Amino acid sequence: MFKRTVPVALALCAGLLAGCASDEAIEVTEGFFGSVAVDEPRAALIAQDVLVQGGTAADAAVSAYFTLAVTLPSSAGLGAGGSCLAFDPVSKRFERLSFPPQPLSDERNAIAAPVGPRAMFALHARYGRLPITQLIGVPEQLARFGEPVSRRLAEDLARDGAVLTSSAAGRSVLLAPDGAALQAGRSLVQLDLASAFGRLRVAGIGDLYSGQLARRFVTGAESFGYKVDPARLRRAAPAWSNVEGVDFDNHVWAVAASRSADSALIAKTLSLAFHEAGWSSSPQDIDPLMLAEMQVRAANAVAKGDIDLSADAAERLFGNFRSGIPRTAATPAATALFGGKSQSGATSFTITDRRGLSVGCALTLNAPFGIGQMLPNLGFIPAPALPTSNPPLAAAVIAGNTHAWQVHITAMATGGRETVSALVPSILRHYVAGQAMSAAVAAPRSHFDLAAGTLSVESGIAPAAGALASRAGYPVQPASQPIGAVRLFRCKEGLPRSDRDCGIADDPRGRGMILFEGGN
Repeated sequence: MFKRTVPVALALCAGLLAGCASDEAIEVTEGFFGSVAVDEPRAALIAQDVLVQGGTAADAAVSAYFTLAVTLPSSAGLGAGGSCLAFDPVSKRFERLSFPPQPLSDERNAIAAPVGPRAMFALHARYGRLPITQLIGVPEQLARFGEPVSRRLAEDLARDGAVLTSSAAGRSVLLAPDGAALQAGRSLVQLDLASAFGRLRVAGIGDLYSGQLARRFVTGAESFGYKVDPARLRRAAPAWSNVEGVDFDNHVWAVAASRSADSALIAKTLSLAFHEAGWSSSPQDIDPLMLAEMQVRAANAVAKGDIDLSADAAERLFGNFRSGIPRTAATPAATALFGGKSQSGATSFTITDRRGLSVGCALTLNAPFGIGQMLPNLGFIPAPALPTSNPPLAAAVIAGNTHAWQVHITAMATGGRETVSALVPSILRHYVAGQAMSAAVAAPRSHFDLAAGTLSVESGIAPAAGALASRAGYPVQPASQPIGAVRLFRCKEGLPRSDRDCGIADDPRGRGMILFEGGN
């Protein structure tokens, strides 16, 4: 094992080792096999180090979670909820761990229980190997001694940081003394968060629910006007369940999204895309129209409770699609569930270790920077129990063969409501149409915003494609920002079997990182 310092933007070219979408200089450790894809570079590197030290993908996921609490508090943190997937070839289990935001009172402005740490404890208890105290200790040091603000966090602060409280009570460490948001490269020291991490490490995760940290949580929340039922806090817990996904090509394609409704939407869209759509290896004139129709029909179906992922259900829902028919209107219920613009407030990651254990998680604060106030003596921002009218979205996908018990592909995507428009075409162009992964994730995209009723297209989409969608009734406009960010990991022969045919692809639109080094 050895380390070398490289600009992240150049790491993609360094042999089999890859990392990208940033120009920050970092240390990259060589001499491991596995894959790490995270929405923020420092969290990716720390998760990679856990794999190097012999940890499992679950260990690395736990470290990524706690590191994101330090480096990306706009979208993650001890107050975040979400869900995780775990595919384990050894125990032959494909499971979901759900920990959605759980209200701590019956008030309309209720905050959510910080159930994420308990979820990470459950994930570690089932699939971890290294001491959890070690996995918390490194993020604790980052919080205590400071970590430069990443470009990803700086962009979130510039776009959404106005929600942060600048008054003395609950003042965020993400703001400078003059009240301005911290800039990229500025040292971010979080002593209260480091203290909370230290308490979790020494007293155990349960302290946040029925110990000293729990008392700090109740007192801090109530000082901001939020009622907290201590009994609800004690009972807040994640839940394991069997994975239900899209059956396609002898694989189960499972989705973890920041909300259960979003998991259902993406899975439904994937089902339509796998079973009924004719994806090509490069964008075609019909693609923006076809994707918009898939999203609207999937959203309409999920909003009324239809979560059937079978091929027959896909045929019933999408079998009549033709480029000449009028567009499908989004129902009010679908628009309420799935409309809205891209924003921070959610993040995701996927990690695979050398034995094939794969973990994918999606986290949400239900709004950018949650409630906008850091709890005193705890240093993290709780999430509102209910999402905003423009709910954030991030997702992870694992495709595993549950007959041979091999994992073949993992994917993670972020970018708010545009996540589904980024994720589905990238997977289909590579896996179904055979396009190289790097080209599939870099291809120009389109996104239909159900709430605004507009179809945004990136530059590179052919004018004929926009005209085709316009004739169907979709108002077309140029995309004002990149549409999502996707990172793919693929082993064509599956893990555990051979690591010689594995590879990765990162999205030039993103600020995170994907790391991989294969065996010799």
